[in-house]
Amino acid sequence: MKTTGKCPKCGSTEIVADAKAIDHGHGNHQGDMMLATFRKPEALLFKGSRKTTLSAWMCMDCGFVELYADSPENLKLPGSA
Repeated sequence: MKTTGKCPKCGSTEIVADAKAIDHGHGNHQGDMMLATFRKPEALLFKGSRKTTLSAWMCMDCGFVELYADSPENLKLPGSA
């Protein structure tokens, strides 16, 4: 949807672009939905997280939603291609 401007499910071009995905945390606190990778996922502490917020693209006709990382370069782990 992001690159074509067209829904891959129904073909509609009625797309809501770059909507923020909201996460409700503890105490119903609202924040941006995040995606993370970890350099040391097995560690109990100091996992070395790398994060980015997510944006949503939604079809107004069928409701299909795609999520995109706002800063995918932030998720790249050292040594990965």
